[in-house]
Amino acid sequence: MNVSKRASIIHGPWRAFTITALIILAASGVFNQRLTERTNQQTKAGGPTAADAVLSQLREAARLLQLGKPDEAEPILRQVLSATPRNPDAHNLLGTILDQRGKFKDAEREYREALRLNPNMVSPLANLGVLLARTGRSDQAVTAFETVLRKVPSHPQATLNLGLQFVARGAYAKGVSLLKLARELGLDSYQLEYNLGVATYNLNQYDEAKAALESAASFSPGSAEPLYYLGLVAWARGHDETAGDFWDRAIQLRPIFPEVNFMLGEALRKNNRAEASIAFYQRALDQDPSKFNYYARLGAAYITLGQLDKALEVYRRGLQRFPKLPEAHYFVGIAARSMADYDLAETELRKSLALGKENVDTLAQLGFIVGERDRPLEAEKLLRRAISINDKHFYANYDLGRILVKLKRYEEALPVLAHAATLKTRNPGVHYQMFLALSRLKRKDDAERELVIFKQLEAERKAHPGTEDADVENPDHTPAELDQPKVPSGAGV
Repeated sequence: MNVSKRASIIHGPWRAFTITALIILAASGVFNQRLTERTNQQTKAGGPTAADAVLSQLREAARLLQLGKPDEAEPILRQVLSATPRNPDAHNLLGTILDQRGKFKDAEREYREALRLNPNMVSPLANLGVLLARTGRSDQAVTAFETVLRKVPSHPQATLNLGLQFVARGAYAKGVSLLKLARELGLDSYQLEYNLGVATYNLNQYDEAKAALESAASFSPGSAEPLYYLGLVAWARGHDETAGDFWDRAIQLRPIFPEVNFMLGEALRKNNRAEASIAFYQRALDQDPSKFNYYARLGAAYITLGQLDKALEVYRRGLQRFPKLPEAHYFVGIAARSMADYDLAETELRKSLALGKENVDTLAQLGFIVGERDRPLEAEKLLRRAISINDKHFYANYDLGRILVKLKRYEEALPVLAHAATLKTRNPGVHYQMFLALSRLKRKDDAERELVIFKQLEAERKAHPGTEDADVENPDHTPAELDQPKVPSGAGV
């Protein structure tokens, strides 16, 4: 079972950004020196200057912000700006207060005013980058962070923030490099470790991912997200029971977590517990109906259990929500085919092809349906188109062989069926079709050999319905990644 990594959610990569404005006074020392020099020309020597008073107020405002008292800091900053409206430090600090209150437009205005007054300042540029990221302007945020790092290559927070932005974009290798550098620069936090774990997981670096996610979990024992990804790491390594334990813990911490419920359904389904998986797939779908994959998997579980009417109802709900998605039509077609409603199946499969590029599974399914509707020549064309896309598609080869046998083109059918037999070595149907072709060609010994193989495999299939070819009757290969559906197209013997 392949878990779609790129579809995995990075939960709130910006929610814990540390605003860097609390270190601005040192960063703007040159400006403050110039301010002091200008004020000294206008103030009598021997006592505290106006510039000293401003600096004292700014330090007090910064101290209050560090103590988490923005309401007390704001009046001080407003007073500074009333006396010295061109003070970039005051604009920057006021911007952080407005930023924290969610007044992003006002905060951005303050950051940009600070930069206009002193283009060399780093802190307002770093803060502006965070604000741009929070408000969905990723490209501008990256530019801001990169500019900060050109000015101050060892700026820890800008390094972290740029790394987080690359992780959020799916540029995992770049993100990992920056997050590790942020570690070396002395940063250590839940956000850093969690996103490093997510990125290394997506790069298949499972040892590093496990270590980073365990570190994130130690920073925040009440967070479910690291447990979700620790489960994915275990799942990727084939440790299903360990994965399930992590997901059970995650769901206890956060019951409304559709990704975890979905993966618990996957784990149960993989271990032949389709009936138990339904509750988790349904929960995932109820919690997040925007993911078509949840409809696909729930419907597949119902098909496995033979509850075809329920499968069709689920797929129709998916189609109602995603009317332009080729896969939505595809799965309605699959359910209809399972119910022998070939009119509906053909209609939906053709709609699927019309909405997307030619897909081997859709073509193979449609070829099977058309063949069952006694249009063998049209079926042959569809199946050959499917094979031209992927000549290792078992059901396209198998059904083409069946069609050629039906058309009495036995010599053509044999190599197609022989190739299919190499793709699924324990499928009884393909050997039965070879028996038919060889019998018609009066190759008695070869035909008898294929009949013996067919009877043996068919007996095994009936004795053990969970074997690989049970899907001939109960298609249950709905994909985790929907770019190429994998529901088999073959019929029984």
